[in-house]
Amino acid sequence: MQHVLIVFYVLFFATGFMGVTALTLLKLRLRSRLLGPLLVFQSLFLLGLGVIVLYFYIASLPGGISRTTVVVVRVVLALLNSAVWVTGGVLVHRMHPPRKRRRFRPTAMEVLAGLVILWTLTNAALIIVFGHDAAGGTAQVADERFGAAQLWALAGHCVVGLALLKFGLTARGPIHPVEPKAMRSLIRAYGLWALLLAPVGLIEFAVESARLPWLPTLSLDPLLYLSLNLVSMSAAMQLFKPDKSGTPIIDAVPTEQQRMLNLSAREAEIAVLIARGMANKQIAAELGISPATVRTHIYNLYQKVGAGSRVELLNRLRG
Repeated sequence: MQHVLIVFYVLFFATGFMGVTALTLLKLRLRSRLLGPLLVFQSLFLLGLGVIVLYFYIASLPGGISRTTVVVVRVVLALLNSAVWVTGGVLVHRMHPPRKRRRFRPTAMEVLAGLVILWTLTNAALIIVFGHDAAGGTAQVADERFGAAQLWALAGHCVVGLALLKFGLTARGPIHPVEPKAMRSLIRAYGLWALLLAPVGLIEFAVESARLPWLPTLSLDPLLYLSLNLVSMSAAMQLFKPDKSGTPIIDAVPTEQQRMLNLSAREAEIAVLIARGMANKQIAAELGISPATVRTHIYNLYQKVGAGSRVELLNRLRG
């Protein structure tokens, strides 16, 4: 079981870095008020996973892990979780045009996010004072305080599930019209996964209550994070594909750009093939030259344009 969990967490980390990279690429291409909160949102998730992995690593060392370290780790995770929900609230707020309010009237999403944050911070306070939260940090605590502990944990899972449900419904609804089509599709995909995973917390609670010995440390947060990373990577890949009409991101490098950057005709031609999503071997076959020659031309393109990647290259060539 331990090896299975290690594989899962390696997968979470790998997709985590790729998900953040994908959002960064989207931010280079699109003007959107949503990408800032999304980057913070996924970066906080990645940091939280790092803390969890560090915890398990320390626990595996000779002598185990001290009670103080357990308390510190759980408080840090509680604070990170609260920050995630604050960022989620900002994201939801930016999905719609700004509304004029004569007096403060919180939305349903703001209320639910606030309850999740309150529940999380209360757990952090209980951990600091008593060394464990009301839901019970160990099986022994859960046994001793079964009634209150189980009710508190159930309340938390219910609030989180409702908040995810509301987020999913909001994300699947109308989005601010100024947002690019790619962003609207990305947010709708986020919403779909939030709806699908909303009941996972209650399932996790039922498994823990029944003491079923299967994947006890895989919970809602990593599964949600994995799904959002996959959605982000898919959106980034789709954005740089030709559209249905076969039109690439750039169909030609403007003559003025070629002159300013001192590009040769071959380099400009290769730039267009890159824009069509072609790999080096495909470009070589298309032009009847060797892959090594293609790499040389691409290197020269990077140097002349001042780019470090294909995405940056195409953005700068588009002017």
